[in-house]
Parts: sequence; C-alpha cells; structure tokens
Amino acid sequence: MTETTAARCLPPEIERLLLDVLDDGFAVYCCGPKAAPTALVVAYEWPHYVDLVAIRDFDRITAARAPKHDNVDVFAPKTVVWAYQGPPQQTLQALLNLLHPQHPDAPRDEYPAPRSLVVRRADQRPMTVRLPPPGRTAVRDRRLARARCVC
Repeated sequence: MTETTAARCLPPEIERLLLDVLDDGFAVYCCGPKAAPTALVVAYEWPHYVDLVAIRDFDRITAARAPKHDNVDVFAPKTVVWAYQGPPQQTLQALLNLLHPQHPDAPRDEYPAPRSLVVRRADQRPMTVRLPPPGRTAVRDRRLARARCVC
C-alpha cells in the first residue's frame, strides 16, 4: 500500500493522526509488496528507546516504547516500557501524547513486548524504507521536550 493508496482508504481523522506521527520524524518500514503490504512499522529513535507503531490492518494497531539496551529489533522487540493496542485513532493519539523519555513520569519499568509488535522475517520482504527528511528527525524530541519539566 502506498501512502496515496493508504490515505484514500483511511478515515480522515486517522489519516491526520498518522500524518502527525510521520511529521514527528518517524521512519517508515513498508513490509511486503508496496501494492499489498503485510505490515507497516514506524519507528522513532531516542538515545535509549525506540517508539514504534505496528500496523497490520487499520482496525487494531499497536504502539510501544522499547528500550534499546545493546540493540532493538523494531520488527520484534523483546521488552517494552509502554504499549498500547487498540483502534487506530486512540492508539496513535496515545503515542503522540506519550511523555518524553527524560520526563520524570515517563514509563521505565520493562515487561514483555506484545506479540502484535512482531513482524516475521518472511513478512518483511520486500521492504521499502522511508527515512524522515533531515529537518524532521528531531521534531518529536523538541515537541515532547516542551512538556518535559513538571512545573
């Protein structure tokens, strides 16, 4: 599914939220053929975490923040410190509202990642990767940093 095809299939409020996530500086991994992908994974890299969204269909999606440790596989994270699974509108909004990792109230306790984040290697190929434009890579950091302080 190309962005144009996906946009035509999405309700406007979900399309807007997905575009807000992409505007935050997330990289996009389109897994499978462009015309009929098996999954769409979006990821935002922090120094010690990765914020993720795994989309297999637009009825129920999963968002998460995974600790990096030595390395994290964005297609199969082992642990998370936060996860939300549900209808796309609520899930994408929850991700957009997730606290900056350095915020004092940000989630930090690790637990096993939900299975819905896993995209099997066989389902990943072919893969199209779209990195955020250079000026967008730190947008999420700057936006969430405004709320980092507890006043």
